[in-house]
Amino acid sequence: MPEEEKQLSQKEKLEKAQKLVSNNEYRNKRGTIMREVSGCLDQLLEKTKNRQQRANTIFSDMYLKLEIAIMILVILLLSICIIVRKLIVVPLVYYNKSIMEGEIFPVIGAAELQKWAETYNKVFKENEETQRLIRRQAEHDAMTDALNRRSFEKLLHMYENGDTPYALILIDVDTFKTVNDMYGHAVGDEILKKVTGLLKKAFRSIDHVCRIGGDEFAIIMVEMTSDLKYTIEEKIKAVNEELGTENENIPAVSLSVGVAFSDRENSGESIFKDADKALYYVKENGRNGCKFY
Repeated sequence: MPEEEKQLSQKEKLEKAQKLVSNNEYRNKRGTIMREVSGCLDQLLEKTKNRQQRANTIFSDMYLKLEIAIMILVILLLSICIIVRKLIVVPLVYYNKSIMEGEIFPVIGAAELQKWAETYNKVFKENEETQRLIRRQAEHDAMTDALNRRSFEKLLHMYENGDTPYALILIDVDTFKTVNDMYGHAVGDEILKKVTGLLKKAFRSIDHVCRIGGDEFAIIMVEMTSDLKYTIEEKIKAVNEELGTENENIPAVSLSVGVAFSDRENSGESIFKDADKALYYVKENGRNGCKFY
């Protein structure tokens, strides 16, 4: 403010201010200023609006990309789950079922699991074969391959407690000790093998031929009743005829046989003792024959 205006009274200052406000030049300048301010505000608003639209566009693009990424991730996860289920979970379920049922593994799934299944199946078959051989060795006589006494006792106990009719046939090789001492144990072993082979040939595959002692044999003939005893007589007669002929440096021998049926009359203490009584009768009365209890 100029110095001369500072010397004015308050009233003079007010009057001069009123003149300035009502002055056309002031009004024109004020209008110009207002228009410039308004223009600036409009430009600011436009810029703000443009920035907001740009931000919305960027956000929309990012949101769309995020949605697409999430969808792709979900699809990948589902695909992985399906692949894992098919290649790993399902094979493991089948493997567990096979173990529970004692079967070989199906060769399915991932390559590593298939290799595992093949290895397991190989070991399983080897163990199965080993167990079969062990069972056979435990159940059979090593020299003649007939069932051993342990197997005979199990089978006899089973049939004694069952309902299937059967015949118990006890067999001794006549004068075997004399032949064994005269010709040697090797010839004696061949005689026992020959006897076993002839008995297996004469009787059915469902019958059980057992070696229960040195020269003692037993046969459990299943589905056999006392009215069919003639079939046993015929079989024993045919075996004795073949044994009575020397063959391949094996001397002639004969069999003494005692038979008891599960449906026999006047049964004694046990079917084994009754068959043994019949066998003893044959041995005491000339051997080389068959007697029924």
